[in-house]
Amino acid sequence: MFSFVYRNIDFAHKIDNPSSPTEEYFKHMHAFAEILYFISGDVNYTVESETRALQPGDLVFIAPGKFHFATVNLEKCPYERYVLKFPALLIPDYLKNSLYSHAPFFADIQNYAGIFSKLDEYADAFSQEEVNTLFNCELSKLLVFMNRTAGTDRQNTNEFIDKIITYVDSHITEAITLDSLAATFLFSKSYICNEFKKHMKIPIMQYIRSKKILFAHSLITNGMKKVEAAEMVGFINYSTFFRAYRKMLQNNPFPE
Repeated sequence: MFSFVYRNIDFAHKIDNPSSPTEEYFKHMHAFAEILYFISGDVNYTVESETRALQPGDLVFIAPGKFHFATVNLEKCPYERYVLKFPALLIPDYLKNSLYSHAPFFADIQNYAGIFSKLDEYADAFSQEEVNTLFNCELSKLLVFMNRTAGTDRQNTNEFIDKIITYVDSHITEAITLDSLAATFLFSKSYICNEFKKHMKIPIMQYIRSKKILFAHSLITNGMKKVEAAEMVGFINYSTFFRAYRKMLQNNPFPE
């Protein structure tokens, strides 16, 4: 098992052995893209409103700003996977809309196994600079294969949660409160909070705040001043925004 981090690539081959059963792995969202290639284990993986029981050879594509986590039962068998993290700028523009709109889960495709085997070999056989170049080439191939095969049909999607997420995404620059959500979806605030927390494992207002920060981050990386981006997503106090922004992006492996 190994971990390779250099420039714009963060790649790891991981195995978690039995320790704590049914552990929910790091519920989070981030500003970069991530691909998980599943080898073995007893794992349910959630990306936003959809949960899938992973099968060996499955691939999960996590677009920037998508909340995700794994629920893993380590009592049955180890959890083995490859994890590839990279900045979204490495995704060609002509592929972004297509990949971002696909379902995040891709069923067993032989092309994936070949690419990840090569990445594993490269990490042992070449210098960091050479590995980085080779990884970028293989990543481009992988993204094209994913786009051609398309994601699997959406399954096990919580329609109510999906509607809330769609609403948040389309109103991200507006003030979103529990009152406004209750008025929009005609459910009580407590019901919305409980249902969202039950499925997403995160309080709904924390989720919305994180989404706003990542949207502001996308504006900042495209040239907008931090103060203006903070105001656009509804932060009145800039220092509050900046603290939250720094905290959320402190584990970003790719320098801004």
